[in-house]
Amino acid sequence: MKIIMVGRILEHEAKTIKKEGMKEGIKGTVSILKDLGIPPQTILVKIQEQYHLTFEASKKYL
Repeated sequence: MKIIMVGRILEHEAKTIKKEGMKEGIKGTVSILKDLGIPPQTILVKIQEQYHLTFEASKKYL
């Protein structure tokens, strides 16, 4: 029983770490595109395509 619980905890932690890493990657991408003078609307479209985000989710990164 303990092994199953440890497995579930580790699985949850791995998903959390992956999700946080993805967020940091998106923030970095947005920062670079802004520095390059890319218009916000274009950035929205590009991060939606690249990271499979909805319009609402992508707006949080601008």
